[in-house]
Amino acid sequence: RVMASEKKAKVVVNLSDFELAAREVLDPVDYDYYASGAEEEQTLRRNYEAWREITIWPRILVDVSQVSLKTRFLGAELEMPVMVPPMAMQKLAHSDGEVGLAAAAAEAGVMYCITQQATTKLETICEQAPGPKLFQMYMFKDRKNTEALLRRAESSKVLAIVVTVDSPVLGRREKDIRNKFTPASRGVEIVNWKDETKPKEGNVQQAVAARTGSRDSGFSWEGLAWLLTATKLPVILKGVEHPADARRAVEAGCSAIWVSNHGGRQLDGGPATAEALPGVVAAVQSRVPVIVDGGVTRGADVLRGLALGASIVCVGRPLLWALAADGRAGARMALGMVREELSTALALSGVSGVDSVSRDLVQAPGDPRPKL
Repeated sequence: RVMASEKKAKVVVNLSDFELAAREVLDPVDYDYYASGAEEEQTLRRNYEAWREITIWPRILVDVSQVSLKTRFLGAELEMPVMVPPMAMQKLAHSDGEVGLAAAAAEAGVMYCITQQATTKLETICEQAPGPKLFQMYMFKDRKNTEALLRRAESSKVLAIVVTVDSPVLGRREKDIRNKFTPASRGVEIVNWKDETKPKEGNVQQAVAARTGSRDSGFSWEGLAWLLTATKLPVILKGVEHPADARRAVEAGCSAIWVSNHGGRQLDGGPATAEALPGVVAAVQSRVPVIVDGGVTRGADVLRGLALGASIVCVGRPLLWALAADGRAGARMALGMVREELSTALALSGVSGVDSVSRDLVQAPGDPRPKL
């Protein structure tokens, strides 16, 4: 595939190529914001590496002349079990921003999750880009602010509320601290809410973290119980890694569990999401769907996630790189690559459709080798 750019045409054959293209057009400060993780970035690296430690054991002589990627999630028909996860400030990548990426997702027939930290109002995204959507948010100290966002999300007809619970405080993202990164300093604005918190003068980490100042770091299981009664929409808990938390969330009434470590941007030294996924799936016991994100850069990674029990696998940073490189068209091209790679991986594994993927297709670390 050839991607047009203002400088010259670029050949991109996989998702990693988009990062190289994006790096050429992004300001280094903005690239660092998207690319970096917390502290030593151990978790960031592990997310990527852990998928590659999962072996796919293909079966032969299976009719794969027709491979189906179609699935359903929360009542929505999807062309493939992939979602664009919530990612902040997409206009930082390209002027097409959230609307461009959401439109590309709709064209690909996949779910798009709007983020609270968007540079476009959630109503505008829903009006200008069709397709099924979720809305991700954090809990505010002032419950009236939370309720106001819930009402807006309900009016915008999103399918569910995603509440992120892995960020009671902001992780130490050292590249952002060095770069003194703030939305205002980069010429963008988070438009779905206003934070009146003022950081102490001269404290760079507080300045970087100021955009989270209104969040409720005291949000607990009691708060979750309140949230479940505060909206008529299904609630998805995002940022779950421990099996005990997954089980308790299901018992509390959550409609899906999202295995995530915030792209390695919060706690450094925790498990990769591919490592956490099997335990969460076992704890959930098929009572609700499981979503996973983190380090997914290939269609084969989507297949691995499905085999480990996820219903939906998210592709995150690669789509931001594609957006940065060529706007909506780049994102559309990247999602087409994901589709092509997933279809190829299924066929070469001897599986005729995503609904036929089973746990014995893969060998995760610690699993025994296949036997007769």
